[in-house]
Amino acid sequence: VGLDVEGHEFTHLVVNNNGNGGLTYQGESGALNESFADIFGTCVEFYSGINPDWNIGEDVMIGQPYMRSLSNPNGGEQPDTYNGTYWVNPADTTNDHGGVHTNSGVQNYWFYLLSQGGSGTNDLGNPYSVTGIGLSAARDIAYRNLITYLTPNATFIDAYNGSLQAAEDL
Repeated sequence: VGLDVEGHEFTHLVVNNNGNGGLTYQGESGALNESFADIFGTCVEFYSGINPDWNIGEDVMIGQPYMRSLSNPNGGEQPDTYNGTYWVNPADTTNDHGGVHTNSGVQNYWFYLLSQGGSGTNDLGNPYSVTGIGLSAARDIAYRNLITYLTPNATFIDAYNGSLQAAEDL
């Protein structure tokens, strides 16, 4: 197993026991569940200092370079923008519980940008420019949001609002 994958799976335990009832594994809340697991799996890998990067599963994949990329979700056919390219309808229960492994790219990219910064134009044609605050500060915001503000059926707008409140708290 790769260290980031192990951290990812352990994080599902944290998500399910966040003190607010976890995040339902369906639709947007399920995508947030997967994203938090990717975020903290990546944080574990960076903390170790052993070949850290912004990809999940690069050490365990055969035939493809990684499972998901926080720095370039579109490269792995995941959206980096809400309702953007590769977005899966969260109501489509026949497609991976409403796209939980696909739509997780939206918050994954948010975390990457919050940590590292970046600029460009998103899939909806909106320009953005973000100054990164570093991995540790971004991690603290994400964790506080998960533990303090998100309830089982949280949506991306709930995660947005919770992350703003978590940043203000910290």
